[in-house]
Amino acid sequence: MVSIWRLKKLCFVEPVKSPSFGFESIEVERKVQKRQCKEWRCIDYWCWVIGYMCTTWWFLSLLYGSLPATLLGFEAPLSPGVRLSREGVTALHPVVLVPGIVTGGLELWEGRSCAEGLFRRRLWGDGFAQIIKRPLCWLEHLSLHDETGMDPPGIRVRAVPGFVAAENFASGYLVWSDLVENLAKIGYEGKNLYMAAYDWRLSFQNTEIRDQALSRLKSSIELMFVTNGYKKVVVVPQSMGAIYFLHFLKWVETPPPMGGGGGQGWCDRYIKAIMNISPAFLGVPKAVSNIFSTEGSFAFVRAVASGILNLDYLGRQTLEHVMRVFRTWDSIISLLPKGGETIWGDLDWCPEEWNNCDQEISWGCDSANFNLSCEAVWTGYDEMSRESIQKVAKKKAYTAKTVFDLLNFVAPKMMKRAEAHFSHGIADNLDDPKYCHYKYWSNPLETKLPDAPDMEIYCLYAVGIPTERSHVHNLSPSHKYNSLPIQTDASSDGEEESLLQNSVDGDESVPIVSSGFMCAKGWRRQTRFNPSGMATYTREYPLKQPGSLVDRSLETGASSNIMLNVALIEDVLLVAAGATGEDIGGDLIFSDIMNMSQRINLRL
Repeated sequence: MVSIWRLKKLCFVEPVKSPSFGFESIEVERKVQKRQCKEWRCIDYWCWVIGYMCTTWWFLSLLYGSLPATLLGFEAPLSPGVRLSREGVTALHPVVLVPGIVTGGLELWEGRSCAEGLFRRRLWGDGFAQIIKRPLCWLEHLSLHDETGMDPPGIRVRAVPGFVAAENFASGYLVWSDLVENLAKIGYEGKNLYMAAYDWRLSFQNTEIRDQALSRLKSSIELMFVTNGYKKVVVVPQSMGAIYFLHFLKWVETPPPMGGGGGQGWCDRYIKAIMNISPAFLGVPKAVSNIFSTEGSFAFVRAVASGILNLDYLGRQTLEHVMRVFRTWDSIISLLPKGGETIWGDLDWCPEEWNNCDQEISWGCDSANFNLSCEAVWTGYDEMSRESIQKVAKKKAYTAKTVFDLLNFVAPKMMKRAEAHFSHGIADNLDDPKYCHYKYWSNPLETKLPDAPDMEIYCLYAVGIPTERSHVHNLSPSHKYNSLPIQTDASSDGEEESLLQNSVDGDESVPIVSSGFMCAKGWRRQTRFNPSGMATYTREYPLKQPGSLVDRSLETGASSNIMLNVALIEDVLLVAAGATGEDIGGDLIFSDIMNMSQRINLRL
């Protein structure tokens, strides 16, 4: 106490009033400085106001999240799993989850010197911390070889196994976590629930060649069938996972070495139902824009670099690097539009029957339509001359058929690999031996469903959200970016217009013609694409935006969170528990998919 008292006393000692040392003048200056510090400027007040508002908002959000819902004036809705469990619904059929593009984690097993200390650390998913720490090294290790589409020398990146691979992709992208949790509520666990993780960057057949991913999926389904009382498996693919599993259906019954050797009847023996969530069966037009200028607004691009893309220099530099990486991923090619003008329309018609097509900028009713000015110049990777791009610029519009000519010109290496692994046409004769090749297996218009009359196929997807179907591209305003001179333009003739002006109904990423056409018409009853006549069901889920801060409805969200939808989760749980498509109500349609399907003239 004595020492403390002495310290306090020292703090309040008045300065000696001696003019020889000038202490009086020093004290006066200090008082003047203090008065000056107290004079706040307008910006100081605003900073404090903003700080108080942010702190108050954070505190109220924390308080709201911690309080029981009953104290907020309404009853908390029961999750589908809890409610169905109380009604006596229990796990019956084993469930296999198949993630889509970019939603599965990737980890490093071997890398260059810049990746020292990252062994078995996540390079993709789980917050993307390595982007900030070492961005160029991160991009280098996520790239594949531009000729083989496989691992570059000295680099091995592999899929993260198990549920942790895809439950929570990134902040705001929950993907599988809610569905897995609700499945657990009715009795699912590790022995009857499996996540089929794979390297989504590779072409589908290369996942088998490099990692034996298809063989491991086949063995897992067979093991779950045996260990769960010989109950057939319910498969739940999502997005690109739907066409990946479509490839698997053909692979598993094809004799080796090209196939898995399961023999005819394997699918009917082991699979009860395939519940495709947001399936991209016929591709997405924004995949074209992604290859062309990397501005297709894929959700993961915005999730990785949302703020940087809004900056001129850093944004363009970021897109240049991202484009180089994208063009090594063969999986993006699987998402290009399939069926050409028969499915997507041309300059004169489209299945959506638009009545207000903007002819001024030559969009028309065509899918993936591009408008390039005659001055446009493409120098992809600085390999193309200004003269050569003039040939591309002369053609104002590209449809789902002619756009492949454009892609072959601007991305020749990527499209050369594409020809070996994917096809995007319509088969004239499915009995032609050429369709036994694996390049056709992921295209539902060039392959048959397996002979499995007891199996069911579901197309489950969101509706009610504007979804991109065409883009306008023209010359970048700056000549400093030689590797990326073309960019997506949101305006025409000086008038600001939304990129979604020629949007259609969908789930923000996949138009309904891609998600729903095959179940609504292509596979409906017995067709040449569905020779055994297996049952197909189309079920749509209108997604609404939160009505208020306290809106906790699980039916809110965008396409990235479609699996938060209560109705969708309930349908999956009921089918896994033994229900059929007819038991859950058959088709559930809110959009114009049936009329659109009738307008598509496809020989069945």
